[in-house]
Amino acid sequence: MFDNITLKINDLPKNYDLCERVKDVYRSDINTYKGKIKNLGIYKTSNCLRIYGSLPKYLNGENITSLNRDGIRLSIKTLEKDIGLELKNAIVCSAEFGTSIITEKKPFEYLNLFGYGNRFKKIECSMRTGLETVAYTSTTGSFGFIAYDKIKEMLKKKQDIPPLFDGVNVLRLEYRIRKKRGIEAKFKNCLSAYNLFDEKVYKKFQKLFYDLYNDIDKMGRLVYVDKSKKVTPLKLLNLLAEEYRQSFPKDYRYCIQQLNEAGKLSPKSLERIRAASRKNDRNVYISDQSALLRELDAKIFDVMMPTELPKS
Repeated sequence: MFDNITLKINDLPKNYDLCERVKDVYRSDINTYKGKIKNLGIYKTSNCLRIYGSLPKYLNGENITSLNRDGIRLSIKTLEKDIGLELKNAIVCSAEFGTSIITEKKPFEYLNLFGYGNRFKKIECSMRTGLETVAYTSTTGSFGFIAYDKIKEMLKKKQDIPPLFDGVNVLRLEYRIRKKRGIEAKFKNCLSAYNLFDEKVYKKFQKLFYDLYNDIDKMGRLVYVDKSKKVTPLKLLNLLAEEYRQSFPKDYRYCIQQLNEAGKLSPKSLERIRAASRKNDRNVYISDQSALLRELDAKIFDVMMPTELPKS
């Protein structure tokens, strides 16, 4: 399920030159040039080679179809033949791990229910037809999570859609480690290209994806009054406010955003509001989650939940 990756190979063999195998070469000096092998970007200096791009697209010509561990192994072995260099010691500097989910409704209907992430900043990208992308990034920029309409992205880039995904709704979700130090923080060490198809590492990425997905607040729950308990005016007011938050998540987020940008919400107050919202999601006054999120949660569980989770 790896998609875009960045590999760095240090201490290249003496007189190693990849130039003849690289297309669209731009050379700045005799030892430094950049270009492409298929869709993969290549950047070479006198003693270092950097490779970046989508492994599924490199292997199959498209990246809407996820690669399992065998597919990742095949893509790495194919790349080794193309560059004439073993990648056993190639260092992974960034990695995206995700899946394409076929959904019953349009992706924007699910994205509208994505709330704030705990310790992650949220960014939305909206077009005239609705919400297309929801992204989350850590304060350091090392980690991220993104969910978007994959079909719209492919149509915009004029890419061919495989028959399996033709005419259906596809929500793409990806967990991203953007920096080498982020990989070291999660795995207590560097990862090599061969680690990408290692079972333990693969399951660890599944867990990282699943944990971050679950850490994002979701809305769209049905709110009801529990008649077996006494309802005070304050509880009723909170109940109505929560019903508005759950039923109109986009309007609610816009209201919070406007207040925040106007300086009417301090960072401490904003965090208290978000903490209260997370608590309300577990409150007895709120019913089970919406049908949309039940569907999405079940599909992501099937794909991302390893049989045995590795220790954190």
